[in-house]
Amino acid sequence: MALGIIQPSTNEKPPGTEFLVDSEQTSQEHQYEHSNFKHAKGKETIILVPQPSDDPNDPLLWPRWKQEIAFIFIFFNCIVFAAAPGPLIAPGTVALAMELKVPIKAVSQLSGYQLLVVGALGPIVSVLAQKYGKRPQFLFASTLGVIGTGICVAGFTQPSASKSYDVLLAGRLVQGLGTTAYESLSVAAIGDMFFLHERGTRTALLVLTLACLSSFVSIIAGVTYENLGSKMLFTMLLPFQLFGWIGTVFFLPESQFRRGLTPAAISSSEAVREKEVKTATEDTTTNGASTLPKRSFVQDLRVFSGTYTSDSIFKLLYEIFVHLLNPAVIWIQLVSAVLVSFFVGTAYTIAQIFTPPPYRLTVSQNGYFFTGALVGGILGVSAGPICDFTARTLARRNKGVYEAEFRIPVCFLAALVFGIGWFTFMWALEHPQKGREVLCSVCYGFVCFGTSVASTSGGLYILDAFKKYSTEIFILQMMIKNFLFYAFSTFVNEWAAEKGPGEMCKVFGIVTLCGFTTCVPMYAFGKVNRVWVHRIWSRYLGEKEK
Repeated sequence: MALGIIQPSTNEKPPGTEFLVDSEQTSQEHQYEHSNFKHAKGKETIILVPQPSDDPNDPLLWPRWKQEIAFIFIFFNCIVFAAAPGPLIAPGTVALAMELKVPIKAVSQLSGYQLLVVGALGPIVSVLAQKYGKRPQFLFASTLGVIGTGICVAGFTQPSASKSYDVLLAGRLVQGLGTTAYESLSVAAIGDMFFLHERGTRTALLVLTLACLSSFVSIIAGVTYENLGSKMLFTMLLPFQLFGWIGTVFFLPESQFRRGLTPAAISSSEAVREKEVKTATEDTTTNGASTLPKRSFVQDLRVFSGTYTSDSIFKLLYEIFVHLLNPAVIWIQLVSAVLVSFFVGTAYTIAQIFTPPPYRLTVSQNGYFFTGALVGGILGVSAGPICDFTARTLARRNKGVYEAEFRIPVCFLAALVFGIGWFTFMWALEHPQKGREVLCSVCYGFVCFGTSVASTSGGLYILDAFKKYSTEIFILQMMIKNFLFYAFSTFVNEWAAEKGPGEMCKVFGIVTLCGFTTCVPMYAFGKVNRVWVHRIWSRYLGEKEK
């Protein structure tokens, strides 16, 4: 047992168990493997995971400026195409319902139907990304996102309120087509371009955009709606999306890569004899990808860069849902997808709760309510460095060997913060009085912080433990999350009105803490599960080229 992680009965080393920290003990016990390891520049004690190939086109070996610019545009586009469209109308839910002459529920469903499209399209985006790469999906999403926002702008120029609602709904559905790729492929793209020890902060930043930066959008949207009108919400978004589209075309090349066996990867396998290792190493050096020319900037602009798997679309689609048999996939739904849906589901009710007495908040004040969540989300970025720090610390205590389960302990911090947030929020809503909305905003910030921490921890665990299948798993997470978003849009407003918003927070808090109890068996039995999944999946799904 390594630091509480139960070891499988076999000596098989599954993905997610890696040499991460170089120590004297590591060098002595694994001399042959150690001689082949490549280390991080400037951090000689950190072993590169995964070990890069010798191909200059390997995204892990891209120049730092190229990696960072690609990440910046993924980050930016996650904001303008995935995080911004949904919450644009959240602060003005009540006011927009009056403007369009529809029930409050119908305005919530403008976001709900959009997210339903995102969830339904997810599996298609996944299989296309696996087969043809991520770049075509990002280009398609950016283009449709711009078109969808343009349709929404046109919706406010219609001759009648009913016609405006119909056009606005159509625009929101097209916006959904522009959201899917960024919600589902962005975290996996980080795994393509960055080593294990570089992923923490970047993953946390993406979680900030996808789960929490919507709060900043709501703040801006509230002020904009009150001072400039509803049409300006989408008019202001359009130029930012056009900038993101340009960045996608010129600075977001294909990150998918067929990574063969490197000398270090071959030598680290305990199943290969030393003689066979030397032969394989020589073959890799002689016949490997190092002889390939480096692609030019213009060549990187091509939409399609080839086919990455010979599997059919239908087989790839089927394989997505097979991953629901993996306990780790169920776990990440509980500690990430479900919790994010609670956070977003509550946002549907904010204007409904705080517009009437005793709070009497205006549209802009409803937007300012999300300040707490914005602060909580920004603080949640610290989850990335915390996850990296705990991973390195536990790896050192484990003789330099890193286990993917070392990402999980951070979830206990999230559980504590969630408990404080949800149950204090419940108490404040059950004892309403003017001025208490500030306490509610702070509580919502606690919930946002907990969401960031849990989602970062879960996302990094999947990247480390199941990198080969990360695209499919993140698609499942995104799909379930967005289906839950849609489900909440159909009943959460009535629920809050009939049972009271305090009851809603109590239920969310109880379910959240119950879900976190699964972190204990996931940590203890995670490595056994990884061995089982690696063995069974490799046999029945075949070795995937990633």
